[in-house]
Amino acid sequence: MIRVGRVVTAFGVKGALKVHPLTDFMDRFDPGSELEMDGPQRVEWSKVRPPNVLLKLEGVDDRASAEGLRGRFLEVAEDSLHPLDPGQYYHHQLLGLNVVSAAGVDLGTLTAVLERPANDVWVASAGVVEHLIPAISEAVLGVDLAGGRVTVADWLLAVEDV
Repeated sequence: MIRVGRVVTAFGVKGALKVHPLTDFMDRFDPGSELEMDGPQRVEWSKVRPPNVLLKLEGVDDRASAEGLRGRFLEVAEDSLHPLDPGQYYHHQLLGLNVVSAAGVDLGTLTAVLERPANDVWVASAGVVEHLIPAISEAVLGVDLAGGRVTVADWLLAVEDV
């Protein structure tokens, strides 16, 4: 299951929720959409109010029920993910890949993707050593999902020596 939203709090008194989206595909929250949270949940209505989404799930009809969902995640099955353009990846696809420099230096395993305003930053961990890799074309030379490998530019190693 892939997380697409996290319930922030209840909204109003009729069971609506304020949800922080964890997806770029806001259609996940359209009325009639099926989400998972302890079983299937159908979206009754929704309104995008950046940076959140207000939505009502069928069967959650009062504030107390909605408050009980605070902190919970809304998910979808992995096989229902939207296809991405070439060169784009879901975060969960990247986690666990081996990271090596173009010269073959092992930088460890990709353990986190940090979302930042300018670009994502990938974290490669080798024991207690972490390498921060800007997710830009000048730094990330290739991603081979089938081969389980990310190749990064050698200049990233030179920066760490400074």
